[in-house]
Formats: sequence, C-alpha cells, structure tokens
Amino acid sequence: MKTKEKILVAVTTIMVIILIVCAIYDRTPALMARTLAYDLPEDTKVVSVDKHGFMFYRVGYEAKVEIDPSNPEEILTCFVQGYDDSGYMLSQEEFEAMTGYMYENYYSYVDLKPNPAPGSTVWFQEADTPDGHHVMHFMDIEEGDHAYLYIYYVR
Repeated sequence: MKTKEKILVAVTTIMVIILIVCAIYDRTPALMARTLAYDLPEDTKVVSVDKHGFMFYRVGYEAKVEIDPSNPEEILTCFVQGYDDSGYMLSQEEFEAMTGYMYENYYSYVDLKPNPAPGSTVWFQEADTPDGHHVMHFMDIEEGDHAYLYIYYVR
C-alpha cells in the first residue's frame, strides 16, 4: 500500500469517527439533557423535535413531548426543581393573544405550536438559564385527551 493510500484510509477513518461522535452528541435525549435544567420523567415520549443550527452548535430547538394527562404535576415539579418557578395558567384568550404576537414577531420560524382543546387552559413557564439562554414551556391538553409539553430553547 502506497503512502497516499494510507493517508486516504487514515483520513477517511478519522472522518467516520468524527461523524459517529457528532451523531451521538446530537441525539435528541442528549441535546435535551444538556440544555434543560431538569430530566424529563420516564413516562414521557418525545413526539417531534425541530433542531436549529449545526450538530455541535445548536442555536435552538423546539420539541413536542407527550406527557401523562392525569399527572401534569410531575412536569410542574420538574420546572420547580430546575428553574425555581412553576409558571402559571393561561386562559384560552390569554394564550391566543400572547402566542399570536409571539409567533408573528419573535418565534416566526417555529413549526411546532400548541393546539389546545377548545375551552381548556394552557400552562406557561419560561426561564433564562445560567448561560444566558432562554427556555419556554407550554403544557396543554389537545383533542382526544392527549397532553403535550412544548419546549422552545433559544441560545
């Protein structure tokens, strides 16, 4: 094997290893564990995630997490443990007024948006991390008695 071939094999091997490390580092559970000040409970299921930025430098993400509709206090406990704030309840009108302005101006790129069932309320919590990043949560009940936690993380 010639020197050029050895160099090509070595470079290719290094690139494959770097790609594998990137894929492991950028997995959704790893990303959420690095950016949230709490761990999601075991009975939650990440339904959808939209990541923004590069693999090693995510500038933000939005996530839709299915939670247990009979036990939303479990998530509120996570908020209190992680951010010392449980947030507050929004009526349907307050939620629509707040998110209408918010999605038009600050979060116009967002694809995952809460769709609360008519007449229901929405739990809202937002916090700044020690790193100066911003995280915002919405928790709602949607059609069919499904409860979801929406997480918006921005650097």
